[in-house]
Amino acid sequence: EISRAASRAERQYNLDTALLAELQAENALKMARRNHAAPPQIQPLEKQLAGAKAKSAACRTALAGDSSAYTPLSPIYPRTSTGRRAALARWIIRKDNPLTARVAVNHIWAWHFGQPLVETTFNFGRSGARPSHPELLDWLAVELMENGWHMKPLHRRIVTSDAYRLRSRIGSRGDANQKIDPEDRLLWRFPLRRMEAEEVRDSVLFVAGELDPTMGGPEVPHEQGLTSRRRSLYFAHHGESKMEFLELFDGANACDAYRRSTSVLPQQALALSNSELELRQGRLLAYKLWRDIESGTAQADREKTFIRAAFERILGRVPSDAEQQASAAFLARQIRLFQQHKTEIEAANEAVGAAGPAANSAMRGRENFIHALLNHNDFVMVR
Repeated sequence: EISRAASRAERQYNLDTALLAELQAENALKMARRNHAAPPQIQPLEKQLAGAKAKSAACRTALAGDSSAYTPLSPIYPRTSTGRRAALARWIIRKDNPLTARVAVNHIWAWHFGQPLVETTFNFGRSGARPSHPELLDWLAVELMENGWHMKPLHRRIVTSDAYRLRSRIGSRGDANQKIDPEDRLLWRFPLRRMEAEEVRDSVLFVAGELDPTMGGPEVPHEQGLTSRRRSLYFAHHGESKMEFLELFDGANACDAYRRSTSVLPQQALALSNSELELRQGRLLAYKLWRDIESGTAQADREKTFIRAAFERILGRVPSDAEQQASAAFLARQIRLFQQHKTEIEAANEAVGAAGPAANSAMRGRENFIHALLNHNDFVMVR
């Protein structure tokens, strides 16, 4: 309806313009005849009037022939492609134009190592930074092109490399490598980096066994960030529709696809410590771990097994002897504390309802221990 109305308005405008031109030509001819102009001066005016009448008649016909047929407002392009876009795409991925492959490799490398081979991901050229490993960059670019631009073989090549499997611990301060290359540009250790915002949230759900791995579907409103189990990838993230939890951990900038910025702020620790999502998932994880241990472990070994299982599940490693002792002491201290204030805790639990912490002192101590591990630096760091 809008298209037909716009089309009719355009034809009406053309008719009004033609009628105005016809009137002007007719007045000009009348004035010439009234002033007894010579025939050479009158003939052009007669031709102009005849042309104006013909144009106005054509506009009347076009306006009278209005129909209900759809009239597109935008240009209609031929159904058969000219091939220009395909030609551009083939030129972009030609083997004698390695820029595309180098840019792709630079981004993929940055995703895995936290730092690109060329620092200026937004300026990949002569005016940008030089690559730290130019031969490696070219070799991986050739690998990408030779494998038909399939990225999975390139990912596999990187994550199975010796450089990727290096430990991230720096070692003593007198380490020779630390003195020679403190920024680790030569990759003598794996670069230590914090997980991206979406990974932090998804990891909290994953360790508790609650992450929803469903693929696809409509975007999820950002207000459901603390209650929904969907992956963070599917939440609305644009304009004012941004999840606060992700923003605190440097969520993606929809206007900048080059490189994610990373910051360290006090609010990030507070978000992990006070987040409703982490509190709820931590309590659930404590219950699941203890349920599995209680059913298949001797009573004398349950506490030690629980601590070890929590470390492996959350931090991806076994606790050291010192960590094992400190964790056991923490659990014992928490249990004593909750037993001493049992009356106050029971009253607080009644006020909160089913969503609150466990009423049992021992289970509540385990919940707090899981909560402490979820706030451990190793949980949010990729080593």
